[in-house]
Amino acid sequence: MRTASRDMTARLRALRVLCAALAAAACLLFWAASFAADPGWRIRIRSAACVRGDTVLLGEVADAYGEVPAGLWEDLAKRPLWPAPDRAGRVANVTRHRLEGLLRYYLGEAAKDCVLPARLAVQRGGEVVLLPEIQKRVVAFLTPKARALGGEAEFDEFLLPDHVFLPQRGDRLEISLAQDFAPGRVPLDIEVRSPDNKTLKRTAGSVFVNLWRAVPCAARTLNRNHALGPENLTFKRKNLAYWTDAWDGKGGPWRLSRPVGAGQVITKGLLEPVPLVSKGDKVVLIYQGRNLRLSVKALALGDAMLGEKVVVRNLQSKKEVQAVVMSDRTVKAF
Repeated sequence: MRTASRDMTARLRALRVLCAALAAAACLLFWAASFAADPGWRIRIRSAACVRGDTVLLGEVADAYGEVPAGLWEDLAKRPLWPAPDRAGRVANVTRHRLEGLLRYYLGEAAKDCVLPARLAVQRGGEVVLLPEIQKRVVAFLTPKARALGGEAEFDEFLLPDHVFLPQRGDRLEISLAQDFAPGRVPLDIEVRSPDNKTLKRTAGSVFVNLWRAVPCAARTLNRNHALGPENLTFKRKNLAYWTDAWDGKGGPWRLSRPVGAGQVITKGLLEPVPLVSKGDKVVLIYQGRNLRLSVKALALGDAMLGEKVVVRNLQSKKEVQAVVMSDRTVKAF
């Protein structure tokens, strides 16, 4: 009796396996037939995916796009493929060539209609953050920093990983600056951190930040030592990614350290403070003795700021005298 019961159980199990195989075969035949009748839909294999069980399912590593016949993708998504990585957090990488062979084995002729990536990375458990989401997070992170500099920011030429795996749910992806923020190529640190803030993985990335802002430019050709004032300046919209040293119009008073052409951007390197005393200025030269104070007119023979030394020529005696700048156009002999 027991032998008959075991035989019956084995036959039922075999029948269920056969039925499942026939159902899968029918599904694949329906898939192939649908492609033959209407090739307006395809299955795209992702470049990275997470799986939950011991076996990789088609729906965990692929997406259907186009007009898929009703109910077909729901059935195909449950199609078991190859064994998953043996433990949570482990990643298996499958080359395109290997992937082609696996799909032919598990899907038959239907595999030729799949769109494949150059490589498929599969992690057991956890989560994966794909490139579009990484880009979105980078933009969200950098936008306030660009806004603080004023102007209009544009983000371009992203150099980022195609995906980042989080080993477990609850881990998080964090983005930080690898150096102080400035327009141009911005290097980034991309880290995976655990709930207790431990760094689990670290990789690098970058993005090019264009920052457009109106900056001071020469309204006309200006010579060396020309003092900068509103009458000499115009403002033009420039990309600070290529004008990292552009003057912001603040501070001063300033003069030019060398000539500039009309329309040229005024950079910080062109600026020098306007001295209190400039070469050729008429100044008051003070001789200060213990009981005597004498003031005469003199000619400055150099430039000097407050407290600096300058040589002046006494216009009465024609003698050259060392003096210290006391204030605007006032020097004291020593």
